This record gives sequence, C-alpha cells and structure tokens, in this order.
Amino acid sequence: MPSDLPVLTSTPARADHAVRAAGRALARLGRSDLGGHVVLTEGHGPSGDLAAQERAVARAVERALRHRPPRLPPAPPAPPG
Repeated sequence: MPSDLPVLTSTPARADHAVRAAGRALARLGRSDLGGHVVLTEGHGPSGDLAAQERAVARAVERALRHRPPRLPPAPPAPPG
C-alpha cells in the first residue's frame, strides 16, 4: 500500500528484508519520496526463500505504483483579502 509519507513498514513487523526490497524498488522507480506498508501473507508465495520474497515485494511495489493515481499539483494560493 503506497503512502505519501516516506516511511516503510511491514506486517509482520520484523520483515526487514521485505522493507528493504520495497525501498530498493521505490528507488529504482525514481519514487524514493514515497513510503508504504508491505503485508506478507503465509501460503501466498515463496515462504522460506528470502530472495524470492524480495522479488515478489519488488513486483508488488511496481504493480501498486502503476495502479496509484498520480499526485495532484498543489492548490494555488488563496487570493489576498
């Protein structure tokens, strides 16, 4: 789940390899300004293979960014008065 806050978290909380993989994927895509939350589920992908989990996380980050609406430009300042 992408977020505009540049913080990466995960469930389970100690999935440091997944958080690092998400950070590398965001950097590779030129979106280091984003953060998000990575959810690892049992039974839905590679379980003990950390390299395979990291590839899956990278693909999930890429997919999430493709389906994320672009950021809107900042609103113009209000007129004085």
